[in-house]
Amino acid sequence: MRRTLDSTELVFVRRGVLPMIVGGQRLDIASGEVALWPAGVEHAGAETIREDLEFHWMHFRLPQMRHLADSAALPADEHNLILPDHARLADPDRVVVLANQLLDLYVAHGPHANAYCDYALTSLLLEVSAQIRQSLRQSQRTGETGSIIRFNEGVGKVITGGFREGMAADAIDEPGLAVMQGVRSWIRANAFDDITVAAVARRFHYSPSYLTALYKRVFGIGIVEQVTECRIDRARELLSSTSLPMADIAHEVGYSDPKYFLRVFKRRIGLTPSQYRASFSGKLFNTV
Repeated sequence: MRRTLDSTELVFVRRGVLPMIVGGQRLDIASGEVALWPAGVEHAGAETIREDLEFHWMHFRLPQMRHLADSAALPADEHNLILPDHARLADPDRVVVLANQLLDLYVAHGPHANAYCDYALTSLLLEVSAQIRQSLRQSQRTGETGSIIRFNEGVGKVITGGFREGMAADAIDEPGLAVMQGVRSWIRANAFDDITVAAVARRFHYSPSYLTALYKRVFGIGIVEQVTECRIDRARELLSSTSLPMADIAHEVGYSDPKYFLRVFKRRIGLTPSQYRASFSGKLFNTV
């Protein structure tokens, strides 16, 4: 499908290769790479995807963009974003963590534009910008040349908009919405227990299939995925703020099998629990 949007597009590929046609040019975005194009540029898939592929696609708006030539001095003010047309990131794992946090926040606080998601996306863009800035400095020191880059003046002013399409504000009537919000609150309070879709359905007097369909219609995810998100959210909190062993954390968040917890965490976050904890290695933990 060919489309032209009124927002800036940023794509980050976690695994595989995403073949695109952007502005009439072929663009293959590989694992660990980001690509960006401004509003008003037609884009489409270039071919059928036949291999495993995972990527994050973000829509946002920036107040001003201009090209920065390779030979130009980098803006000294780090409030200016430096974003590449297409580049490989030096440390893509950091963007994986931020992208998953952004998705979690959107599920919790979307689908409408809100400050929480705006600032989370700002953090992600700043991370990309910081990595690109460092790479450009290294290139300038060594005399290497790179592709033309873009930078935006005035980060954080008007980053707005949603990050998942197709979730309308009037997707469900207000009484039904209120009930589903109650279901979500109950799930969050009980996610670390041994709960099932059937148990949630009995609690709220629905059939499991109907409740799952209704819940997904409102929040964009199913009951099982919501439970998993709550558990992994809590696991990330414990990994980043305590020195608890992995088995204890798995049990704390509702998994009796630490190996299964590891697989779920890796599938959800893109990193193992140990790798995720290592990204917070600068913290000091006090235990009693």
